[in-house]
Amino acid sequence: MMALFLPDANVLIHALRKDAVEHAVCRQWLTKTAVAGDAIGLCELVEAALLRIPTLPKLQLVPMAEVLGFWQEDLWTYPGTRRLAAGSRHTSLFAGFITSLKLCGNDINDAWLAAIAIEHRATLVSTDEGFGRFPGLRWSNPLR
Repeated sequence: MMALFLPDANVLIHALRKDAVEHAVCRQWLTKTAVAGDAIGLCELVEAALLRIPTLPKLQLVPMAEVLGFWQEDLWTYPGTRRLAAGSRHTSLFAGFITSLKLCGNDINDAWLAAIAIEHRATLVSTDEGFGRFPGLRWSNPLR
């Protein structure tokens, strides 16, 4: 049975940016996952962040053409890549995290991703240790 992984935007941006300290590890994780035949789940929240963050004019990290190429030609050509969407349990999981963990601001995106991962029985992959606070979430950090 193939495993399903949901990488967050940080992992994908590190895999994209050759100048990032975490580049080699995150790119290797992405390649190993694809070669192993495991599934890579992408959700619209992560995809939008991947396109937005490295192309912010004030950061000028990566040209849009390079980001689009990585997104379209690298990520979406892996045979196991699939889109993960919010389903019937997402609203209750998401709202439950916000309430029980007293989340607000930037933590809302993390709760959204955690709920998607749980709903799809995926392992969330992130370099953000904050994902450890979500009960029921399987997650891993490629840097550890």
